[in-house]
Amino acid sequence: MCLRNIMHQLKNQVLFLLDDYKEMCSVPQVIQKLIQKNHSSRTCLLIAVRTNRTRDIRQYLHTILEIKAFPFYNTVYILRKFFSHDLIRLRKFLIHFIINANLQGIQKTPLFVAAVCANWFRNPFDQSYDDVAVFKSYMECLSLKHKTSAERLKATVSSCGELALKGFFSSCFEFSDDDLVEAGVDEDEDLTMCLMSKFTAQRLKPVYQFLDPAFQEFLAGMRLMVLLDSDRQEDQDLGLYYLKQIHSPMMTISPCNNFLTYVSCYPSTKAGPKIVSHLLHLLDNKESLENISEKDNRKHHPQVLERVHMFRSLWQLSPDDYFSLVSKHLLTIAIKIAYQSNTVEACSPFILQFLQGRTLTLDMLKLQYFFDHPESLLSLRSIQVSISGNMKIMSPIPDISFLERCWDKSQAPAIHQDCASVFEDRMEWARDVVEKQKNILRVMNMTVQAPPDISTGYWKLSPKQHKIPLLEVHVTDMDGVDQEMLRILMAVFSASQRIELHLKGSRGFIESLCPALEQYKASFTKCSINKSELNAVEQELLLNLPSLESLEVSETTQIPDQLFPNLDKFPCLKELSVNMNQKNVFPVIPDEFLNLHHMEKLLIKISTENGPSKIVKLIENSPNLNVFHLQCNFFSDFESLMTVLASCKKLKEINFSGAFFKPIPFVTILTNFISLKILNLDLQEFPDKETSEKFAYTLGSLRNLEELILPTGGGIHQVAKLIIQQCQHLRCLRVLSFFKTLNDDSVMEIAKVAISGGFQKLENLNLLMNHKITEEGYRNFFQLLDNLPNLQELTISRHFTECIRAQATTVKSLSQCMLRLPSLTTINMVSWLLDAEDITLLTSTKEKHPQSKHFNIRWKWILPFSPIIQK
Repeated sequence: MCLRNIMHQLKNQVLFLLDDYKEMCSVPQVIQKLIQKNHSSRTCLLIAVRTNRTRDIRQYLHTILEIKAFPFYNTVYILRKFFSHDLIRLRKFLIHFIINANLQGIQKTPLFVAAVCANWFRNPFDQSYDDVAVFKSYMECLSLKHKTSAERLKATVSSCGELALKGFFSSCFEFSDDDLVEAGVDEDEDLTMCLMSKFTAQRLKPVYQFLDPAFQEFLAGMRLMVLLDSDRQEDQDLGLYYLKQIHSPMMTISPCNNFLTYVSCYPSTKAGPKIVSHLLHLLDNKESLENISEKDNRKHHPQVLERVHMFRSLWQLSPDDYFSLVSKHLLTIAIKIAYQSNTVEACSPFILQFLQGRTLTLDMLKLQYFFDHPESLLSLRSIQVSISGNMKIMSPIPDISFLERCWDKSQAPAIHQDCASVFEDRMEWARDVVEKQKNILRVMNMTVQAPPDISTGYWKLSPKQHKIPLLEVHVTDMDGVDQEMLRILMAVFSASQRIELHLKGSRGFIESLCPALEQYKASFTKCSINKSELNAVEQELLLNLPSLESLEVSETTQIPDQLFPNLDKFPCLKELSVNMNQKNVFPVIPDEFLNLHHMEKLLIKISTENGPSKIVKLIENSPNLNVFHLQCNFFSDFESLMTVLASCKKLKEINFSGAFFKPIPFVTILTNFISLKILNLDLQEFPDKETSEKFAYTLGSLRNLEELILPTGGGIHQVAKLIIQQCQHLRCLRVLSFFKTLNDDSVMEIAKVAISGGFQKLENLNLLMNHKITEEGYRNFFQLLDNLPNLQELTISRHFTECIRAQATTVKSLSQCMLRLPSLTTINMVSWLLDAEDITLLTSTKEKHPQSKHFNIRWKWILPFSPIIQK
């Protein structure tokens, strides 16, 4: 009654300040009634921060004043109003912030929008429009506005920069009063509020934020450069401390990418070399995936976590591609910082050391550094250029009928419902993969691939005294090149000492390259043809490459009828790789080619070899042969093949696959391969014990062996323990594989040899399909296995008809074993039936492991049919 009387007197001067009106229990009933039945007030005004909580009161309102973020489209509207005469500049501005959507928040701050307008008015011809330009414009506006208090502004920027830098590396973007005091920031200083915002609504204590998270990174970058450039040793030490927080390559991509961009904007002769040296040494750290928590990633930018996941996946699927991408990124930033700080000469030793033996993409040569220092090309291994047509959907299951023949549905495993997650329907998985490919390709194929830019950097040099040591041209799904691309390729060919051409699915491409091949034929040293049919013109062009050292032809439907009968026209050929599946090309190879004496690498996949063997003759005349692979079903003179191989004292790699293999002749001459590093006898059969025993003892004499893929068969099963014991003498062994030959007793021998000091360099232990090992055998193996400091991958997978229902004690033993193997990154354990508790235990163990951020456990079967689920 008292409140009602007061309101009646004050009429429309009454203002209710309510928190969480939606929570009815939080509003006294008398006030709620006054709000809803206040007929004396002519207006009902609501001021709210969270309007989403005011639905129940909206019906009583005449006016709503809502506090929201300044929308990006308002920024565009303002700029269009003021700069309608410069639509090109406006369009570039718009495109930049659409592509970099994570930076649009910058333009939601009216102060930054005003700074952009002021800068565009002052500098009508300045084409800078990115986030760096926005922040620099804003700082310039502050300097102009506060000329009379320049020292105060400098001190404020310094203290706020200290707060920003400390916050950035601790993933902190909200600050308390205590944080400000610790950094020396005066919260009562008006200039502080030009850099930060203060939030007090609905809080017992105020919270401070910089105007935008990216602006915090900008101020942090400024402060780091000031510290590193300081004359005070304490400042320099503090700057180096913060710099070393960037401790791995992936941090430079995410989450420190924008931060390093801001760092590169400030010239500093002292700081430049320190930063460049630090960045370019990051790849020396084998820990390529640092321990960035997902929680911290979200604090930086919403997109950061997605990028981290993408790069982790790339690292697991293709480490070479990952390191290539990271190398390119690091080098680009380092060169930018070197030029911005005017310290190119001081940074060059670091850059040259980084370039040593690396492969860069062609677009890197447009950097100014390669114009100023073209001699740096001599440090490189190669330059790579990729040319691709429209990408196509690659079905994960190319031939379903083949799968149906291979997989017997009647053998579908019967599993308990708790372990159902171990199996995934292959068809459903394939459809999901194809759909994802479609989404990716839809975007990629819409992008017009512009020809490489060869107008800047190294390409401005004339003449080019220092040439590219090796150019790798990779062509995929391209049937030819247009005149513009041909012109560019000819220019690049002219600047290359040696050229390699790699074709995949590109029928007719070589013919379209005819002018370039004819003019620079002496530079081509390698040609790889995969799934690309060669016409007569193309074969003739290849036969006119006098310097060709390596030729690979694989998966073509027809034998190139001119190429192989004229192989003698390649007098320098050292490497020949032929993969014709069911065809044999050797009968058409001329005898003259067999007498060239240059062959070092011979990879052959054919159907049969009958009669007098040209392969034997070729090997006999190849004293420098060091790699030999042979896959075929029948070889008429296997003994002669072994005899000539025994004469190849430089032979380092042997790979035999197919039914032609005969154990006894092979074992007889095995002792001759004193230089052998790789022996792959995967799926070959050793049926008798005597031959297998001799094989085992001979293995111990191959002291240089690094990879050993053992054969299968009853004989190997009987002498498996002896083979493992002989492996103690193979101190260089990195890869060891047993297939279907181990039991509980022999697998324990591996653990015993490891404990006694063997296998110190072992990186990959493959125990695939060893079904004679029981669960108890594996449990004992896990409990004992230790002292393998370099083991990275362990495979214990089985066929889906031989599943193991893992007991809790076995899974616990495996988890304990994982922690004793410090370098382990991958466990393949398909057909191990794991329930939710097992998976939880392995996952928690993985998180405790030194390699936790890139540890992968593969335990799912992907089958073309579903298992039988037992309730």
